[in-house]
Amino acid sequence: MATKQKPIIIESGYAYTKTYIANLKCQDNSSYVLGYINYDTPQQQTCAVKINDLNQEETRSTAQREKDVLMRVSHKNIAQTYKIIEKDDKMYIFKEYDEQITLKTILTKFKNSSVDERDVLNLAIQLIHCLNYMESQSLTNRDLNPANILFNKEKVYKIFDFGSSKIIEDDNKQILQSMAVGFNEFFMSPQMLGIDDQEINYYKSDIWSLGMILYYFGENQYPWRKDIQNNNLDEEIEKMKDRPLVFQRIKNTQLQNLIRKMLTYEQDKRPYAKQLIEDKYIQSQLAQQNPQEAKLELLSGVVQKLNGMRKKYELDETYEELIFNLIIRFFTENKKFINKGSQIYQSYHNLLDYQMFNKKELWLNFKIQYNTKRQLMNYVYEYKRQLKLNSYQQQELLLLLQTIDCQKTFPDNTQQLIEIVEKQYLVD
Repeated sequence: MATKQKPIIIESGYAYTKTYIANLKCQDNSSYVLGYINYDTPQQQTCAVKINDLNQEETRSTAQREKDVLMRVSHKNIAQTYKIIEKDDKMYIFKEYDEQITLKTILTKFKNSSVDERDVLNLAIQLIHCLNYMESQSLTNRDLNPANILFNKEKVYKIFDFGSSKIIEDDNKQILQSMAVGFNEFFMSPQMLGIDDQEINYYKSDIWSLGMILYYFGENQYPWRKDIQNNNLDEEIEKMKDRPLVFQRIKNTQLQNLIRKMLTYEQDKRPYAKQLIEDKYIQSQLAQQNPQEAKLELLSGVVQKLNGMRKKYELDETYEELIFNLIIRFFTENKKFINKGSQIYQSYHNLLDYQMFNKKELWLNFKIQYNTKRQLMNYVYEYKRQLKLNSYQQQELLLLLQTIDCQKTFPDNTQQLIEIVEKQYLVD
């Protein structure tokens, strides 16, 4: 009778087995094995372990790049890295894994079944949010595909492997790097495949990959709607440049348009994740699902706009303090929703730094309300006196309204803005 092999202990509390996890494949075609954190303690927990060989220069540099990426990511839609151990010319990466299934398994299982559009939308929202976070950290995955996305019991999708990921060191320079095209080429952008002879924008290549995933999820087939051999793939993808994207199963026109944006053939016209996050359809869905998180996301954008205005000209001190108080109050009340390492977290800490270095005290509610009303009245008075606002005044008014009611869309027209202020915000 065969005896069960004991796990191999790397260091106290961390161990791995020789049992391969069949549904997990790395981007470099290596594999994950079953492992444990807190091994041999009451808190023992299963995980996945990737073992990188550090003996060869090529694998060593790839492993180091992956380590650099994993050490800086923290997001609910990215599988958590528990620990990275380097020992005896090996790198052991211990990652979150608890019998989740991959999106590839789901697509295969339900290939001949109808899919609820809400599931497609849920995947879209979660991964757009994740890609937006990655953009804020100058990170790209470069091999986003159904086999690399996990789905857990809480209906949360998580990007798993980052073996082909890259840190973009200079946002103003497109960094070219050749990649071996593996079995996931159906989800790669034309630029990644070399069909479109353009410098590769890896952020936008990830957007294309997500668009292909969403299309396949909703339509149960690729956009070219037929089985093809690998040597015909380039030809079929190139046809997407001029051929309209056809939908049969997905009926929601807003979801269709979202996917169309992601599958824009011309890289320059394809949106970044940040632009998709700001899409009205996505914003409305985010607000319904996670109102606090949606508002935090929007207010984080307000903080960035405020910083941009500071660089252009000197802001009125009372105005600046008012914006600060409105934002930091909401951030502090909802900090449990803020994911460490996110752009929102960074914005919150920028506000705290501002408070500390400038020795600002938080206003009481009545003072916030009083100064908000007074500031709005100043803009109304100035408009009626001059019959216009200068560009700086209009920016300030718009930013203040977005801070007060960030989930509302305001017009750019000054007269319309003033009418909104008088009718909605200055009524006793």
